[in-house]
Amino acid sequence: PPQPQLRDQGRHKDPGHLPAMAGQGQTQPEGHEQTSPGVTLTNSLIATKYLPLLVEPSCPESRSTELLFPSIIRLDRQNICAIERLQSLWDTHSLYLQQNQIETTENLDCFPNLRFLSLSGNRICQVKNLRPLRHLRVLDLSHNLIQTLDTDELPHSLCILDLRGNECT
Repeated sequence: PPQPQLRDQGRHKDPGHLPAMAGQGQTQPEGHEQTSPGVTLTNSLIATKYLPLLVEPSCPESRSTELLFPSIIRLDRQNICAIERLQSLWDTHSLYLQQNQIETTENLDCFPNLRFLSLSGNRICQVKNLRPLRHLRVLDLSHNLIQTLDTDELPHSLCILDLRGNECT
């Protein structure tokens, strides 16, 4: 089912008071949908949002520093349409990517210790590539475009799966 769209029906005079959801177009009076170009989830985007801690190198003769990413990453409503192949983020156990424009569940194996994943309110039609997430316990795929579900694509560790608002339910 299509995602709900916000409509301005003239109730608000001040444009600063209009409700807005990043990643979803707003219907204009002429009926044309306006969307901004999608964003790709990259290590740089995560680093920019979270200003990771700089950690001293384990080897003193090394001049580089290591980036320490947070255990919980919240990137909901960021207009993300794709997930780039990222460096392994071992410490991340919760990832919030709801209300974006993601169409495929790919390149998530860079979160090997992920236990919670929210992809609610995206544009996912088919669930695949999640089996490598061996520690995933909670998966929220509600309000996407999933018509059929192949359970072989899901990790065996999964305890909670939310599919509300999809054709397959």
